[in-house]
Amino acid sequence: MLLSLTSYIGSAILTILRKMRKSVTGCEINARGIRRQEHPTGFETIFITILLNSVDTTVDDLQKALQMSEETYCPVWAMIKGNVAVNTHFAITK
Repeated sequence: MLLSLTSYIGSAILTILRKMRKSVTGCEINARGIRRQEHPTGFETIFITILLNSVDTTVDDLQKALQMSEETYCPVWAMIKGNVAVNTHFAITK
């Protein structure tokens, strides 16, 4: 589940940033989750960390790409929205 979520988010973010003509030299996405103790034992919270290497991507650019991924392009995010709290953090290095 977490692998699917991070794969879709990564693909969407990179596609969007490249369409914005941003130069991305590296991207790493990590996810971890906290599962519910009672059944069904799905995730109650997911934490996503995005580490992006880019000389020309701004925080606003990445936030826009992440928002578009969440709202439009990532089907896994659409499936868990409203059922699982997703916390995202990111950093951009040059």
